[in-house]
Order: sequence, then structure tokens, then C-alpha cells
Amino acid sequence: MARYLADSDVLIWVLRNRLDTVAVLSQLAEETGEPIACSALSLLEIWVGTRPSELSKTGLFLEALESIPVDRVIARSAADLLKRVKRRNSPREWVDAIIAATALHHGIPLLTYNRKDFPYNDLVLYPL
Repeated sequence: MARYLADSDVLIWVLRNRLDTVAVLSQLAEETGEPIACSALSLLEIWVGTRPSELSKTGLFLEALESIPVDRVIARSAADLLKRVKRRNSPREWVDAIIAATALHHGIPLLTYNRKDFPYNDLVLYPL
């Protein structure tokens, strides 16, 4: 099992070759000897925004990640998170809650630049 979960924004920055982000993910993967993980919903977010000219590069990158599926436990946990912080108005919030619930369920830190999207007390955010 991976020791870090990457949010969609971090994965997008890697695909856009943001050097500091590439360096952090490479260092974490090397230190742990484990691939970086992502939620299956992050895969959805990335594939929706992928241009035809990026399909091959995106596919190769995403195949190197560990994809964590959404199951009934994670879905229920995400619903509880949304209820606790009274956020449940948009599907985007639902996706972020599922990503947070995935990190919490597996006990791994979340790598994200969008800290404000994850107002969940128990969630550990990796300092990017």
C-alpha cells in the first residue's frame, strides 16, 4: 500500500512538468519504495481534462500510480465528512470528500495544493 495519496491538482502539476512538484513526488516514492497513490476519482478528473495530444503521456503516468477504488466504507466516510462541515452542495465537494475519506481510511497523508478544499480535522495534509 502506498504511503501518500496525491490530490488531482498535484497530479496535474506533475503532468505539466512543474519541477518542484515532480521532485517532491519522486523523492517520496524513492524514500518509501512505494508508488504514490491516488483516488479513482482523481483519475476521472484528469482523464476528463486530458487533451488528445496528451493521451499517451497521461496514460503512462497514471499507470505508474496506485489507484485506490471507492468502496462503500469510503463512500460512507465521505458522506459523514460532508455532513460534519456542512458541505454537500456540489459534486466537486463530493469528490474532495471522497479523496479525503480515502486518505483517512488508509491512514496516509494527502498531497494537495488546495488545502482549503479539505477542512477535515483528522486529515493529515503533506506540507507542499
